[in-house]
Amino acid sequence: MTTTDLVGGSEEDRAALLALHETYLQLNARFDWEGLQAVWSPTPEATFFNLNGHTYRGREHWTRLWQFYAQNVRSSYWTPFDIGGVVGTDLATIWCHRRTRRRWRGSQPPPRDLHYDEAEFTTRSTMVFRKEDGAWRCVHAHFSEATDTPRPGGV
Repeated sequence: MTTTDLVGGSEEDRAALLALHETYLQLNARFDWEGLQAVWSPTPEATFFNLNGHTYRGREHWTRLWQFYAQNVRSSYWTPFDIGGVVGTDLATIWCHRRTRRRWRGSQPPPRDLHYDEAEFTTRSTMVFRKEDGAWRCVHAHFSEATDTPRPGGV
């Protein structure tokens, strides 16, 4: 189990957010776009930055991407580590690194070569949640590739 460092908010909200984050990871591992509807906010301002470099506006747009991936990618659980975040009354952010493996299984080549060879790779994830009608929902996600190359300037 990874350690978490969420600050702020109530114990109840921190627990609910970590549970929702885990639910997301479980559903995402199999591209369960139907189950993910309860995680993603239905509000039109919800905006998602995918690892593929594209921006998706609204849950319907994001859902169409997951439907595409469900048909073309065999994924695995995105194991989180270095989980942190900040929790407020109605807004929260959770960030982490994630390790996973995946394989492209589509009949056409992938739109972009993004680790579809089943080799383990690491990404970074930032998810912003807002309390909507008493329940936390993701209104923004930003995924990017991590690297282990030397940092510029040795920083």
